[in-house]
Amino acid sequence: MWLRDGYPENFVDWMFAIWAESVRCPAPRNEEWAAVVPRLTGRPGRTFARWAADHAADFR
Repeated sequence: MWLRDGYPENFVDWMFAIWAESVRCPAPRNEEWAAVVPRLTGRPGRTFARWAADHAADFR
């Protein structure tokens, strides 16, 4: 269908390769990400809602 819609063959092959890899190696669960943030940043992570509230003035 993508080829018929005009997408280049190398793009279609690339998309299928990404999907196949995501099946072999799925993204970490939220609990795993929660452990990564403090290790990388040195502080606990925040929810998007908390981040948005903390930075609301930056977008005014």
